[in-house]
Amino acid sequence: MKRIAVLGAGNIGSTVAGMLADCGDYAVTLADSRPAAPSRDPRIRRVLLDASDPAALAAVLAGQFAVLSAAPYHLTATIAAAAKAAGVHYLDLTEDVASTRAVKALAIGAETAFIPQCGLAPGFISIVAADFARRFDALHDVR
Repeated sequence: MKRIAVLGAGNIGSTVAGMLADCGDYAVTLADSRPAAPSRDPRIRRVLLDASDPAALAAVLAGQFAVLSAAPYHLTATIAAAAKAAGVHYLDLTEDVASTRAVKALAIGAETAFIPQCGLAPGFISIVAADFARRFDALHDVR
């Protein structure tokens, strides 16, 4: 079972953490800066984290296989840098262009995958488009 940290326990981060726990392949840690309500899902470990604190971030990422950032975009570069330092795979949901540029720069020379912009657009939208497209016998364009 691979360990994955989801940073940001809002609606999206909590949903992603639940889906990862549901598949049974991951030991999930859900971290947020707000004190967590008692977990309704015992499969998800909840931790309090100030993601702007490099030492606290390093402690949460230690031993993880991957980190998925569902945190605010202004923390993207900080979290990506911590992922690189910890040697963990990095994914985020941001659509912020400047943050994505920072992640791409950090990915240079990394020994792990860096996958920015896994959110609704282009990430989820591309998945939905691919699902619809495979239902056709012939298809010329998807818009």
